[in-house]
Amino acid sequence: MSRITIFGAGSIGCYLGGRMVEGGASVRFIGRDRYKNAIAESGLSLSQFEGPLTRLSDIDFQTDVSALAGSDIIGLCVKSQDTAEAAALIQKHAPTAWVISFQNGVSNLPTLRAALPNACISGAVVPFNVTSPAPGHFHRGTAGDLIIGPDVPDALLASFKHAEIVVQVVNDIEGHLWAKLLVNLNNALNALSGGPLRDGLMQRGYRRVLVKMIEEGLSVAEAENVTVATFNGRHPSALIKMMSKPDWLYRIIMDRIAKIDKTARSSMLDDLELGRASELDYLQGEIVRRAQRLGLHVPVNRAVMAAVEAAFAQEASPRMSGAAMADSVLK
Repeated sequence: MSRITIFGAGSIGCYLGGRMVEGGASVRFIGRDRYKNAIAESGLSLSQFEGPLTRLSDIDFQTDVSALAGSDIIGLCVKSQDTAEAAALIQKHAPTAWVISFQNGVSNLPTLRAALPNACISGAVVPFNVTSPAPGHFHRGTAGDLIIGPDVPDALLASFKHAEIVVQVVNDIEGHLWAKLLVNLNNALNALSGGPLRDGLMQRGYRRVLVKMIEEGLSVAEAENVTVATFNGRHPSALIKMMSKPDWLYRIIMDRIAKIDKTARSSMLDDLELGRASELDYLQGEIVRRAQRLGLHVPVNRAVMAAVEAAFAQEASPRMSGAAMADSVLK
């Protein structure tokens, strides 16, 4: 049996790894002490917006990165700012492992390929949100199928299949990573609002800011000749049309087609409240850097990035309403 290691086992990593365990895989988790201690005390529990709670025991959770040794497959779930360091550790302990990046952003695959010349590198998109409502409990709050491609180990696919997790294998993972990046621009607004994702999206001003950021991101992708794929079955341009509807109509559409838990929130808001570094540089920052290189103007992404940087400097969400966001950044 292939040894699968989840490297960077936070909320996403524990949920994905837990589902693999549920599917019969041999999984080792590597993460921080607080996750290890919580799982040792309470076990590993998995839930989602629909479906029963799953409880798992006898979880192999390590905190020493030397536990990477012997890995056949590594599911990389560290934050994007930690990719280079993680790659160096993989090169030291498991240089020929098959590495699947389950990370946000569009720069991780080039970084991994440059640092791990003897490894097989695959990209993946995790379209759903995962939070930890209690120690050792990881809750999936939104819908969506995992996307991996084009190369993916059979052992990984088999474990997800047995756990009834749908996986799409695609040829153009870059286009899907870009689609996820554009949707994830919402994470920064969630950090500014300080509440559930759904509450923010129900406010027209909030959506107006998000639409402008996605439009700027699409212009950057087009200038780089990237064919942006769909996200959960919808192209970002379709999301723009939907989010531009009046509140009453948008609410009807959301209730009919969107599966999002009322308590779901972004990892960026979690990072803000827990005093951790954010992935902002790999979301809005990615758009801003590429736009600057291309000579494009992306004022809304710049303004939101500055506002979130200020929130992290103050270690608190400003809890802005959608109207206040629009007044602040849409000049």
